[in-house]
Amino acid sequence: MASHDDSMAQIKRANERFYRAFETLDINTMAALWVQAERAKCVHPGWELLSGWEAIRRSWEGIFTHTDYMRFVITEVAVHVYGQMAWVTCLENLSDTPESLQMARMLATNIYEYNGETWLIVHHHASPILRPTPVMPEGDPEFLN
Repeated sequence: MASHDDSMAQIKRANERFYRAFETLDINTMAALWVQAERAKCVHPGWELLSGWEAIRRSWEGIFTHTDYMRFVITEVAVHVYGQMAWVTCLENLSDTPESLQMARMLATNIYEYNGETWLIVHHHASPILRPTPVMPEGDPEFLN
C-alpha cells in the first residue's frame, strides 16, 4: 500500500479523472473509473438515489446523450483517506456552454475504493447550492433553528 501522502495524491488524481471523464461525455471513459457492482451508488442533483452500476450507467448515458457541452472548475477540494476507502468533498462549478459566464454550483461528495491497483469511484452525490450559506453570528447557537 502507498504512503498516506501518495494515497492522497492518487485520490486527488482519481477525482480529477472523474471530472475530466464527465466532460468527455463518453460512457466508456466514465465507466473505466467506477466500481461496477451493486454497491455503487449515485445521486445526481435533483435525482433520487441510483443503486448499482447498471442504473448508474444508464443515468450517465442519458446525461451524455442530452448534453452538448460541460466544463467543471473544481474548488474547495478536501480529501480524506481511511484504509482502502477515501472520500473527496468539493465544490463543482459547472458551465454548460463555452460562452457562459455563469456557472451552476454544486456541493459534491465522491467516495473512492482502492482495488489494489487504483482508486475507483463507488459513490457520487452532488447537490445544488440554491443560496449562500448564512453566516452564524458569534455566540448565537439558535441562529439556524
